Amino acid sequence: MKKINLYVNGDSHTAGTYLENLSDNKKCFSALLANRYDLTHTNEALAGGSNNRIIRLSKEHLRNADPTRTVVLIGWSTFERTEWHVDGQWHQICGQPLYEIKIPKLKKYWKDYTDKVWNDPNWTFYHARSIECQHDILDFHHWLKKKNFKHLFFHAHKEFTVDKIFRLDWPGNIWLGNDPYNASLSFTQHSLKKGHSPDAWYHFDYDAHKDYADFIRGDFEKILMNRNQ
Repeated sequence: MKKINLYVNGDSHTAGTYLENLSDNKKCFSALLANRYDLTHTNEALAGGSNNRIIRLSKEHLRNADPTRTVVLIGWSTFERTEWHVDGQWHQICGQPLYEIKIPKLKKYWKDYTDKVWNDPNWTFYHARSIECQHDILDFHHWLKKKNFKHLFFHAHKEFTVDKIFRLDWPGNIWLGNDPYNASLSFTQHSLKKGHSPDAWYHFDYDAHKDYADFIRGDFEKILMNRNQ
């Protein structure tokens, strides 16, 4: 009998990035869940990847997938990130120096964009992006639901940073812990709480991934067992 596939997308945390390992998909928490439940594992997470990329690639991959043989796990990235399509290529726009755009005609725009994020003392632009991402993610949920894909969302690094007046009424059982505004449920905050130490880029090692696989197992098992309902 054909195995169930676990489809995963996100940024570096979901890709299993740590130290010199740019993507150790065999040791990340989603791979551990796949092994535990005897699933195949497709992980398209990318270091520096944006939520725009997550939604775009997930739709491309899942458009022709069988929802009765697929479960979806998404670790959302930070909200300043986006992507630009230039000369037939997608460029991930991430503010950290490691991801600086070197292409001459884009470098100025990259710097202007990232300066707008990090040099704003009130974080107005970051908060505006967080509000916008809420709606993008909710629309993506509706797309998945229409196609009957069971899915679980979580924050890889940080919860939505929005005032309460901008918070959305989310459907039940699509977010880890049913709470997209709880920072302690994110991968990085949970790892810190468990005593794991990040590297210089705030990435965590295999032991942190093992702990997070155990932490999200209950919610993940619910969508896995109910995928035909």
